[in-house]
Amino acid sequence: MGRETEKAMKAMHDFLNARGGEDLDEGGMNELMKEFMTEYNSNQPAKVTEKTAKTADDYLELAEEAASRVKAEKYIKKALELEPDNLDAISASLDITDDSSWEHYLKLKEAVERGTKKMEKDGLMDKDSIGHYWGILETRPYMRLKRRYVDYLIDSGMTEAAVRECEDMIRLSENDNLGVRYLLMHLYAFYGNEKAALKLWKKYDGNKETQMLLPLSILYFRKEEFEKAEEYFSQLMEINKDTKKFFRALKKDDLDRFMEEMNGFGYRPYSIEELITELMENSFLFEIVPLYAEWAYEQTKGKKA
Repeated sequence: MGRETEKAMKAMHDFLNARGGEDLDEGGMNELMKEFMTEYNSNQPAKVTEKTAKTADDYLELAEEAASRVKAEKYIKKALELEPDNLDAISASLDITDDSSWEHYLKLKEAVERGTKKMEKDGLMDKDSIGHYWGILETRPYMRLKRRYVDYLIDSGMTEAAVRECEDMIRLSENDNLGVRYLLMHLYAFYGNEKAALKLWKKYDGNKETQMLLPLSILYFRKEEFEKAEEYFSQLMEINKDTKKFFRALKKDDLDRFMEEMNGFGYRPYSIEELITELMENSFLFEIVPLYAEWAYEQTKGKKA
């Protein structure tokens, strides 16, 4: 969800609260929503400029569109001056100086700890909120920051810490709008944690998805339980018809031509693009099972693409 959409949702939240929306029945709520949309659409603010920017969110919007790093830093600094605890601004300041240094890791870790304290201070670590994060607008910057931290932990080789963070994110947001469960499944496969992997799979109704089935197959391959590895691989071939194409291209070192055809706006689900993305985003797992690609290619022989 983009910044503009979140801005609209915040405005709607304030509008409904100001008019006692929480006390209305479904019919009354629908009427109030219509009133909000009419008012919001007729009063759409002009595009934010440096002269009209007033809030931290305004300056973050300018930073995202800045033509240079110097300009972006200037706007992020202004956002932090206005709201020192704005987690999106804190995260943006870390993005600007992204590197693999120990100092950067410490800053990112401190930012997450600071975010946790902010959630506690704002009363969002109570039983009514935990499990429903992301559905609460105020928690989204915190969840985005934690996801950034997870990626950094993995890139830095701190995979056990990444597991703990992923599990915590799913505890906070059971709907898992950021797709952390897929990364966690790969981490469980990395550690051979069969019990946790199956529990996670069942938690999300045993969904037959590329990002679930492939790491499960790899997990059992690593245990030399080839029948189970083949079971999940067969399910993968059923739902992703490009599986054979992918492993054939991988064996022939011919993935580049498919990667060149991909665009920067995401992959097509259940396609070779999804499998390529899977490989690139979870290299920590695939690098430790070099024989799996050869085994998988053998499984595709004699089967329809």
